[in-house]
Amino acid sequence: MLTASTILLAGTTVSCVALLARNRKLRSDLITARFEAHHDSLTGLPNRRALLLHLDHLLADRTRPVAVAIVDLNRFKEINDEHGHTAGDLVLCRVADTLRGLRLARTMVGRMGGDEFMIIVDDGMHAARKNVEAAAQALDATTVVLGATDFGCYASLGLALADHNDLTAVDLIRRADAAMYAAKRRGGGVREWHENIGATVTATLPMQRRRYRF
Repeated sequence: MLTASTILLAGTTVSCVALLARNRKLRSDLITARFEAHHDSLTGLPNRRALLLHLDHLLADRTRPVAVAIVDLNRFKEINDEHGHTAGDLVLCRVADTLRGLRLARTMVGRMGGDEFMIIVDDGMHAARKNVEAAAQALDATTVVLGATDFGCYASLGLALADHNDLTAVDLIRRADAAMYAAKRRGGGVREWHENIGATVTATLPMQRRRYRF
């Protein structure tokens, strides 16, 4: 015959086990929520929020060399229009896998949205140029096969280095954006931002478009 103390102990044990399970579930949900808040749902790369937080953190140190590259896929709209969004998503995931697989030193790679990615290099222009060129070459060699069709992952990349003269994350991205559009007009590859590249004219609208697109 069970005593009252035995019943009480059994009930307490069951309650403790249930409480521990609930706590594990809450911790798991919290980890998942934090991951989803800072990662792109399609590619698994850091998302726009995570990229900007990281860039703001780096730029807060005025002595630290920081470079940003904007990566924009060539002919991505045509792929979506001609072959559908499934093909477009496959291209985006393939690009993400390629960039992630490079394991570039002192570098964060993420997806800004749409067909645009960002590369943040926590180093000077020499290292940034080397990393961005490696990314461009890797993308040039990357294809996605869907049925009888091969899709290339060619991209235009614009690179800008922070001069820390009261430069904000938005300013640096605008410069990289301007360089990217200069590369796109040239047919792809990498272009570096400089004073005469026309950042004022070419970057304002792209930044506005990006702000509302995602």
